[in-house]
Amino acid sequence: MSSQLSRRTLLAGVGVLGLAACSNEGRGGPTGGSGNAAGVRPAYQRYTGVKPDFAGAEYNIPDAFNRYPADPVQAITQPPGDGRPISITTYTNTPIPPKLEQNRFWQELNRRVGSPVTVSLTPSVDYNQKFATVVAGDRLSDIFMVGAVPQVPQLLGAKAADLTAHLSGDNIKKYPYLANLPETAWNNCIYGNKIYGVPIPRGAISSQALYSRADLLEKQGLNAGIKSADDFIELCKQLTDKRRNRFALATSPTQYVRNMFDMPNNWREDGSTLVHYYEHESHEAAFEVLRKLWSAGYVHPDAFSGQNQDMKVRFGSGTSALVQDTFSGWPSYLQTAVDKDARIGIIAPPKHDGSGTGKIWLGAPAIGFVAINKKAESRVETLLAYLNFLAAPFGTQEYLFRKFGLPGLHHQVVDGNPVLTQKGFSEVQLGLMYQADGPWTIFLPEKAGNAEAEFNAMKQTCPTALADPAAGLYSETNVRKGPQLNEDMTQLTNDIIQGRKPVSAWAGAVKKWKSGGGDKIAEEFAQALEASR
Repeated sequence: MSSQLSRRTLLAGVGVLGLAACSNEGRGGPTGGSGNAAGVRPAYQRYTGVKPDFAGAEYNIPDAFNRYPADPVQAITQPPGDGRPISITTYTNTPIPPKLEQNRFWQELNRRVGSPVTVSLTPSVDYNQKFATVVAGDRLSDIFMVGAVPQVPQLLGAKAADLTAHLSGDNIKKYPYLANLPETAWNNCIYGNKIYGVPIPRGAISSQALYSRADLLEKQGLNAGIKSADDFIELCKQLTDKRRNRFALATSPTQYVRNMFDMPNNWREDGSTLVHYYEHESHEAAFEVLRKLWSAGYVHPDAFSGQNQDMKVRFGSGTSALVQDTFSGWPSYLQTAVDKDARIGIIAPPKHDGSGTGKIWLGAPAIGFVAINKKAESRVETLLAYLNFLAAPFGTQEYLFRKFGLPGLHHQVVDGNPVLTQKGFSEVQLGLMYQADGPWTIFLPEKAGNAEAEFNAMKQTCPTALADPAAGLYSETNVRKGPQLNEDMTQLTNDIIQGRKPVSAWAGAVKKWKSGGGDKIAEEFAQALEASR
């Protein structure tokens, strides 16, 4: 390993790094590579083995299914394993599952893989610290989720197997379900014209939107078709009844209001340079809207404290009829709904002045990537075959097992669909979706009609969503300084909304952000963007 990649260097960067949590997921991987991705990018080969009820490709959104195929195809004919153990280090956002001895799902997974699988799981919020410690101690598993630590390109060159010969161009077709991963997701894995990993794809499903309890709005005779910021404030007023402990918004709708003002998704291109949304001219106007919502009491008083799960409980109980979250959170909102007749809707952002429809921010193509330990280079084909097994798509026997386990034990078939049992939910949480995964599919067997509802909501909002031009690119300054810089801006944002700081404080903070590293981050991302073309 490079002498610059010392234990002190790795651990020093972690204190300011943290995983950016969304409804279901943290982000363990760093922003991706800066090499010429177009030169080595794996060929894309879409899986067409199952016909969706609602096809999403035209709209750049996931396919949706009302039912799981009654006779799912077998995607993998030979176990991918070689009989030797396969070790994995990754993170999780669910409770740690029972140990192998008490876990029937894990035992069956080992049988189907053809190798005993050992998994070291860490809660996502703690993963960067754990990853840095493991790297510094030279204790990486065969397959590992790459955490956000300094000098990722150097780390990969020293510790990860070069997968270029196996995955570039048509070579990837030996692993057809890895070839089914979206092309842009591979940006995360390419450094210096070499492929160092396999991405965990997400894309549009990780875009944030404003959820509504459509049933509660309907009971009050309220129209969700708002046309302006003033309409939104009025809707929130009508949904708030403090005497009954009801507040329109479970959390501050900060990003939703920014969407009303056409702020870019992190960055926008200005010629050969990149400009951050912090520098957008409409921040003061957006803050005025957010301050009105807070000062009027339309936002839950605990919105800036507590855990991520709290906002789901508020929404599910009807305490708050509106909440901002990612589309991937839809299943969890179904599960937390107390009223069996609860209906979920999405309210698209209007332009603040009533001049049209605002644009949401498109989710990043990948949430991270896994690499293969250079010490396991002699087993690269076996380990890629294992990841290919985990990426088997919706409609296959492998996907059904991976997500729902064994019938009668881990899931029951209800109206033709698999629904996890309590034992199933406990045992299947092996972090498999943070080792490898197929493209996200909208499948909501918990309640009929919701797959179509979510699909239509995404169809309405995602085709015009703003992409982040720097998504999947790497900036060393961003890894080292970005988390603390962004935390400072987030804290100021919250202080301004709650009236602890004046709106005028924003301009000075932006100047400090720029001089403290923001301008350097913009420069590095611009260079990486140019190199990727």
